[in-house]
Amino acid sequence: MGEGKGLQLDGALASLLAKDPSQPRKEPEIAANISTQLKHMELSALPLSMMRRIRDISHRIKPKIVIEVGAGIGNLSAWLFDLWQREDTQPEAYELVEAGPKFGIILNRLIKRYGADDWARSRVAKFDAICAEATAWKLAAASSGNAAAQGSMGDCPLNYPADLIIVDVGMGQSECIRQALPLLSEGGLILTTEPEVPTGDPAEDDEIGQAIISDFQGWMDLVKELSTSHHLAFQPITGGTLVAIIKK
Repeated sequence: MGEGKGLQLDGALASLLAKDPSQPRKEPEIAANISTQLKHMELSALPLSMMRRIRDISHRIKPKIVIEVGAGIGNLSAWLFDLWQREDTQPEAYELVEAGPKFGIILNRLIKRYGADDWARSRVAKFDAICAEATAWKLAAASSGNAAAQGSMGDCPLNYPADLIIVDVGMGQSECIRQALPLLSEGGLILTTEPEVPTGDPAEDDEIGQAIISDFQGWMDLVKELSTSHHLAFQPITGGTLVAIIKK
């Protein structure tokens, strides 16, 4: 639990974030291969325990629409695809949002590998930009009132409202969560990780150190801001703290 926040897990949220003993603990084969690839590329990823728990929660709530922000090369995505394949069930839509074009190519290969082209897609874009595009699309579609006109508009850039939004972007996390909040369905859930508390006092010319501190302060401000309008739960897991956000 985030220290000093005075937040308590109630019974419902504690059950929601708990380990699911019915699910296998072993890393899925494709996810393990991606983990190896990440090491070769010198990229970081969520701890296995965190991905396993997010998979457990997804199994528990069975979301119809899922948005993953910061999908990278699909490490967590592979855990979710494995779940849906084993359970012979799937969401209506799974949006994998990633800003890196090269990563988008890898995500498309992962989607094809699981035969998920009909319901999953990678979206190569900055999250704030695609949120704005999706909102504008829905407003235009609603105002047209003409089925033929709506058909000529193509697909909405992002399927929402979403029952589950996963945010894993590192720097800029707080702003991404703010962008994600309006995309939630009634009773929808945001999952993210609590950033580590910065250590030490960076020098004034240490731009990276100053940015990390500023980013963490943004996180603290967001938690304070949401505490009046949302339920927030902090669940310690090996390797970090999982945070759940649900509108009150």
